[in-house]
Amino acid sequence: MLSAGAYLAGALEVLVFIAALAATAHRIRAALLPPWTGAPARLVEAVLGAALLVWISELLGSAGILGEWELLAAALLIAAGVLWLVRPGSAAGVPAPPAPPAPALATLLTAGVVAVVVAHWGLETKQSLDTGIENFDSLWYHMPFAAQMAQSGSTTALVHPETVFLNWFYPENSELFHAAGILLTGRDTLSFFVNFGWLAMLLLSAWCIGRPYGRGHLSVAATAVVLECHTLVVREPGAAKNDVAAAALLLAAAAILLNAWLARDERGRGYPGWALAAAGLAAGLAAGTKVTVLAGAAGLTVAAIALAARGRRGAAAAWWFLPALAGGAYWYVRNLVVSGNPIPQVRDVGPIHLPGPERLQTGRPDFTVLHYATDTGVWRHYFAPGLHEAFGGLWPLVLVAAAGGALVALVRGRDPALRWIAAVALFAMAAYLVTPLSAAGADGAPVAFGINIRFLVPALALGLALLPLGLPLRSERAGWYLFGGLILLMALTDRSDAVLRAPGREFGILVALLAVALPAGLFLARARGARPAAIAAGAAALVALVVAIGYPVQRDYFRDRYAHFDGMDLARAYRWAERTEGRRIGLAGTTAGFLQYGFYGPDLSNRVLYLGDIGPHGAFNAIPTCRAFRAAVNAAGLDYLVTSPFLNFIHPSDPVRSPEAGWLGGQRALRPIIRQGGVTVWRVGGRLDPAGCAALGVPQRYVPDTPGI
Repeated sequence: MLSAGAYLAGALEVLVFIAALAATAHRIRAALLPPWTGAPARLVEAVLGAALLVWISELLGSAGILGEWELLAAALLIAAGVLWLVRPGSAAGVPAPPAPPAPALATLLTAGVVAVVVAHWGLETKQSLDTGIENFDSLWYHMPFAAQMAQSGSTTALVHPETVFLNWFYPENSELFHAAGILLTGRDTLSFFVNFGWLAMLLLSAWCIGRPYGRGHLSVAATAVVLECHTLVVREPGAAKNDVAAAALLLAAAAILLNAWLARDERGRGYPGWALAAAGLAAGLAAGTKVTVLAGAAGLTVAAIALAARGRRGAAAAWWFLPALAGGAYWYVRNLVVSGNPIPQVRDVGPIHLPGPERLQTGRPDFTVLHYATDTGVWRHYFAPGLHEAFGGLWPLVLVAAAGGALVALVRGRDPALRWIAAVALFAMAAYLVTPLSAAGADGAPVAFGINIRFLVPALALGLALLPLGLPLRSERAGWYLFGGLILLMALTDRSDAVLRAPGREFGILVALLAVALPAGLFLARARGARPAAIAAGAAALVALVVAIGYPVQRDYFRDRYAHFDGMDLARAYRWAERTEGRRIGLAGTTAGFLQYGFYGPDLSNRVLYLGDIGPHGAFNAIPTCRAFRAAVNAAGLDYLVTSPFLNFIHPSDPVRSPEAGWLGGQRALRPIIRQGGVTVWRVGGRLDPAGCAALGVPQRYVPDTPGI
């Protein structure tokens, strides 16, 4: 755990870094979109701040110099340059998005809805803080990607967590945020709270979608239904999953685009170019975060160009595409250079066959939901239970509300921009049905359907945000009925009352107090004319309180980090890794690969690498022979080696024996120090003898004969 001095130094670095990004984003927005104020202005600034972190990290990482002081210095230099050279623009005569006043009571209740969501997410975060991050995908690749970027200073190197999937080709915008936290603090404690930032952006985007129509509170309440759903609440808080990040950026793009169109010039010839650029940037950042939002980002691209006035669509395309490429193209260009294909997971597009890596092992078959559209048995045994677990007993109502909200907005929306964005939401929902892995599993047994429902979350969130905008609320009372109904749907469907009953509820309520209630009080005081100095003092006191509370929280976290981990026979190995630092640890067998993050150690100084065979077009496969494996161990210069079984995705309870442990017999340079089930931790004390493989009574070559490993 960190000493008080080291903790305060890290906290100060984080605050300075965030302040530099915020000041830069605010000045740029004030110069380029001076008439924008309130929530839309803050949303544009949030997108710009996120983009600045991504761009700084990518620039430094491309040069191999992404480090603590380089990151901080770059942010400060850019802030100083922008504040010195860029002056705020004049808002005179320039239209701004409409902003009908929202009822004060509705605003207060909206803050309550947000507080409930944040408290529930805080409750789940406390559970992660008590044990360490245990989310499967976070242990598998999200946190290893971030840790290795922080260790190596590079964003161009491909990190191979195992040999089954091709996730080293995934876009990694969200991992840059975790890498920045690791660099600035020397630990992973900020990673527990990164997704709260994306949650805030998503809720702000929902407000901005409804705000021009005086229905921001309704859009927030509707979107909260999906944010409280089980499929997000048990995976996103206190972890490094990026589904909420992708959804937040997609909704931000839609919200800025809608407000930009409503802020057209007086003759309606076109929307503000810089606002369109901000929307394109958000869409690009979303595409650079998760491949599954590409359909939504593409739909918004078409909408942005189609909404431009005739004769100005070429200019609109330029305003959109250039920022979008700046926000998301980096990872796809890297993939293109390495494999000849920007999305190597997709090899066949119609009659076109693209290059890509060949795989020796495969995971679950990547069936789509559409594949089972008429299979009543699959619907009864997999789809209905999966939807019930994800969205509660009222899941049909949630899906109807999202799809129906988009459809009603498409048919009855009062503005072309609203209708186009509704069409995008419906298109993204349809795209989910044909998304690979949306119904992954053996044919007739899509066991991953429930887990991968999260691919649908961005489209559902957008559809729900649009729901209040297409309904004909002809009276104030009708609006209140809808507001109450949405809050009731959120509470009943997702059991929001868990915040009041579950262990850790005190921590969740504390997070809601610090992140929602106290900031809302400061905004209220400002609205009522409190002196700026008093507001600044209150904000400084709040920040100081958060920093003070954070110190005992991180001490408690490191005291018990992975002490009670119990997954796939890795419990003893995880506890051993918590006592190591600065070691080179090799992994073999996909069980260790899929749960590798625990081997980085508490200060993330262990160098962890999965041993595999690098091939053409970015391929990375299991090492096929005993001689080659022993040679790879020697070349890696390891201190320790962990061998484990292959994880069987078709039958998870029946792991497949990995050959590597058998290839290590008779070597004096190796000493097993931990054994548990099929997992062994070996101390490497010298070089292995590749020629000695012939004397072993085990197969010398690995031939995969079991699908799904």
